[in-house]
Amino acid sequence: MRCTKCVFLLLLLGLSVLLAGCEFRDILDDYPVSGVQIKLDWKGVTEQLPEGMRVIFYPKSEEGRKVENYLSIEGGVVKVPPGYYDMVIYNYNTESVLIRGDGAYETIEAYTGPCTGLNSSEAMVWSPDPLYVVSVKDMKIEKSEKMLLMEFQPKLVVKNYSFEIKVKGLKNVASIICNVDGMNGSYYISNGSCTASVAPIYVEARKGGDVIRGSFSAFFVSESAGTRSGSEVTMKLLLVKVDNTVQEVKVDITAAVTAPSPPPTPPEEGEGDPATDIEIPIDEEIEVDDVEVPPGGGGGMGGDVGDWDDETDVELPVN
Repeated sequence: MRCTKCVFLLLLLGLSVLLAGCEFRDILDDYPVSGVQIKLDWKGVTEQLPEGMRVIFYPKSEEGRKVENYLSIEGGVVKVPPGYYDMVIYNYNTESVLIRGDGAYETIEAYTGPCTGLNSSEAMVWSPDPLYVVSVKDMKIEKSEKMLLMEFQPKLVVKNYSFEIKVKGLKNVASIICNVDGMNGSYYISNGSCTASVAPIYVEARKGGDVIRGSFSAFFVSESAGTRSGSEVTMKLLLVKVDNTVQEVKVDITAAVTAPSPPPTPPEEGEGDPATDIEIPIDEEIEVDDVEVPPGGGGGMGGDVGDWDDETDVELPVN
């Protein structure tokens, strides 16, 4: 009797293993054998390649699952179950660009965080690093034992801006805080749309001879040159003098950042892409009055620069 029970248990165990094996085989059969091979073409895009890329496949059906992986700049192989997907690829190793809403294709968004470590009470956000993206909607992945090859060319969705302003009496300026208000602050990778920046974008500005040079970057929509439609874009410079007083200068740069981009031409060696590197022309000159250096040398920012009602505002339009 005991022997009969043992034989029966062994038969049940063998049957369960067989059924489990069949179920596991069915699961395996639902996956491509070789996966999807992604190749990225950087020719004509940039010579300063990012370190790595992230790819996300978003399933179109509720039964599907999101598949994501990290790729080299050349691409890589990803195992993706057969089905219909939306897909995004972007470089992930940036210093200032952050990603949110990556749980869905429609909501994945690039943005920059608030500036920290600056001696200023005014809220600002960082300029975005170069961001290269690929977005594909309604992609079909078929079951196949052969490797499915996909080739893409990433596109840059950040523009760089630079400017130079002549300053008379620059020797009276100890430090500079500069920002730009009215630019885009985020970029939806799925459809290429942008939203307004929640705060002015910080601008790197420095003195050199009798001029102030500065640069910043911002997300842009491919149909325009860099700012949202109907928005005024203002650059503000806070010139902290050697006596710790502050002179504020505002420059309207709307026309400069919304003008149509020049037709793409191959840049010369050592130069940037003219379609994404824009020089803002500012012909006017700023004049800074002479000040007396206080005892002890002065020349610095004592505390914050949040209250300048008694200082001078100078408006400089851009031609």
